[in-house]
Amino acid sequence: MTAASTSRQPRPASGPRKRAPAAPAPPVKREVDHSLADRLLPLSAVKELAGIGKTMIYRKMREGTFPKCCKPGGASSRWSEREVVAWKEAVMAARGAE
Repeated sequence: MTAASTSRQPRPASGPRKRAPAAPAPPVKREVDHSLADRLLPLSAVKELAGIGKTMIYRKMREGTFPKCCKPGGASSRWSEREVVAWKEAVMAARGAE
């Protein structure tokens, strides 16, 4: 065999084009009745809802005047939305009673 017979032919510049991958299907939206759900809120949402900062939230938790957090996994802390809203309503009611 000669070097000429074992060499490969150069690939043509305009070969068959590959199709772009199909876009993934959009996620299916499910209807959820949020009036019955009790969401677990992260600290950022609790700070916004309660109107106080991280240090004050943890201080009030230690004092027993703010809802306790739960640990759903790892190092994350979550608060019950219902409990935080009830706390806020109680604070507002106490303000009106003074």
